[in-house]
Amino acid sequence: MPLSNRTTPANGSETDQVIPFIDSVEVKTNKRGRPRKPLKVLAVDKAYNSKNKRAVLI
Repeated sequence: MPLSNRTTPANGSETDQVIPFIDSVEVKTNKRGRPRKPLKVLAVDKAYNSKNKRAVLI
């Protein structure tokens, strides 16, 4: 089961949708409150590797 999904137009840039997509993912831990630790690893295609994307995710 996917954690989240997003639909974009065929002529749209999918790299512009990375940050909103990641923001829409909710990791359920069956514990109350906010998760104590952020995710350690995020695996994506090399096309998403850019300085501005990394700055937003850190």
